[in-house]
Amino acid sequence: MTGAGPDPISAEAIRTLYRQVPNSFAAALVVTVFMAFTAWPYSQPVAVIGWLVVQGLSQVLRLVLFLAYRRRNPAEGELAVWAGLYTAYMALAGIIWGATIFLFVHPAEPITLALTLCGLYGISAGSVPGNAYNLPGCYAFVGTIFAVVLVRMVMLGDFGHVVLGLASALFAVIMILFGRVQNRTLRDGFAIRFENVQLLAEARAAQGRAEAASLAKSQFLAAASHDLRQPLYALSLFSGSLTSIALDADGKALVGRIQDNIAAMETLFNGLLDLSRLDAGAVTTDVQPFAVQPLFDRLERIFAPAARAQSLTLSFAPTRAWALGDAVLSEQILMNLVANALRYTPVGGVAVGVRRRDAGLEFQVADTGRGIAAEDQARIFDEFVQLGNVERDRSKGLGLGLAIAARTARLMDSRITLASRPGKGSRFGFCLPRAVAVPGGVAGQVGGEKPVQAIRVLVIDDDEAIRHALGLLFQQWQVACVLTADVAAARGALSDGGFDAVLCDHRLREGHAGLDFLLELKAEGRGGLCLVTGDVDPQVIRRAHEAGVFLVQKPVDPARLRALLNHLTAVTA
Repeated sequence: MTGAGPDPISAEAIRTLYRQVPNSFAAALVVTVFMAFTAWPYSQPVAVIGWLVVQGLSQVLRLVLFLAYRRRNPAEGELAVWAGLYTAYMALAGIIWGATIFLFVHPAEPITLALTLCGLYGISAGSVPGNAYNLPGCYAFVGTIFAVVLVRMVMLGDFGHVVLGLASALFAVIMILFGRVQNRTLRDGFAIRFENVQLLAEARAAQGRAEAASLAKSQFLAAASHDLRQPLYALSLFSGSLTSIALDADGKALVGRIQDNIAAMETLFNGLLDLSRLDAGAVTTDVQPFAVQPLFDRLERIFAPAARAQSLTLSFAPTRAWALGDAVLSEQILMNLVANALRYTPVGGVAVGVRRRDAGLEFQVADTGRGIAAEDQARIFDEFVQLGNVERDRSKGLGLGLAIAARTARLMDSRITLASRPGKGSRFGFCLPRAVAVPGGVAGQVGGEKPVQAIRVLVIDDDEAIRHALGLLFQQWQVACVLTADVAAARGALSDGGFDAVLCDHRLREGHAGLDFLLELKAEGRGGLCLVTGDVDPQVIRRAHEAGVFLVQKPVDPARLRALLNHLTAVTA
């Protein structure tokens, strides 16, 4: 029997909640394996195995619930019941995850507390995007986990553990607030979608309003990306601070594995978000003439350290060529192709160049890797396809780079070509029209680097957790920094002294745009400017590129952040 049912926006949120359930199994599997693997050396095998069995049964229960929903295909009046069932499941899952604080934490081994909390922080932060469609599920899952954590910390009794329990409870509150913000954003997006349908149904005369709604949809996607990236960025920075804790060799190795898993989460998130933007049509092209050599120079600076670490050669053929296309998207394609080539080349090297092809230019990335069989050459452009990686080793990537490159190339009316033979390496390429050189296009000169300890950094970010994490990290690096939350405070700091680097978020308080502030500083002759943002609005990215303001997307792991500081100070030196 069905009732009146939820409003259309809530109904669509519940349907989307169940549609994304399959994606959550992979995240649960990764963190489950991490928890069991790190607990095994310190806990009784029966406790670890028992928890794994219960966790497995809970995943089966979620699968049963998902299949029952699909089989039922409930009417709108029944959706509230299915939302309640999912909330009840999330409360049960929260108890199971929270139980690890009792099973795997041993006061005599402090590392067990750090490892367990990292796992719980990771699974709770990762659950926020999915549960944002159903806020009671978010409350039930995150709240239950950290209620159990708080009880355990209070039971241990000493001041330090009680404070840690309260801090973890505060983390839960922050995650729930992120969930609420994301829920509002999602509901706005659904509302815009329904509005678009209504507008398109009215008449051609409403075309102007429909285009405005489409723009709002793109802005929603950018806002959603920003809100999702913020907690992941903070988590990455906090994990970087773990390296300062005095640990034995085993502890340091385990912390390294934690950071590897966070890096994998970041890579998967960024890849999925890029695919979502491409599928949603939120990526637009800006076709203009651009010089190829500056693009090659940037790629060489980015990938040279990775090539040296693998004892591979990486060469970029010098060129004076100009291409007609979207410079930002072309760079993204080449970044994916070069990263893929380095990942699958055990010995030898990678060469990047451009060749004339009739009236066009063919960008080529050639490697001396293992090669690709003819029967596999079409499917490697599908999502999550990885050859020779049946064990899903995350160090070999996640199988998204070529899919993103292929879809991006299609936006510019091009396609990725492949020539390869097993054991002989591979050559990927794509073509763009040739363009006439634009007078005045020259690459900037790069000076010498300062030691990172000798620089002063100004940070503008309205997220308190990110400011706190950056403060801890810079303190460990002995970097002098000033952390501000808005433009007014940043202006005050600049009036008190100079800075070697300015890291600024884009979406700031009181409607201020970080890029506009950086452009003001650039006009004043200041250097070392960088927009560090979770915003994926193509217009923001393009404006920064055209203005010569360095832009990096959140999340930024500590190693990339340190390299970024070195780059910014080298450019201004």
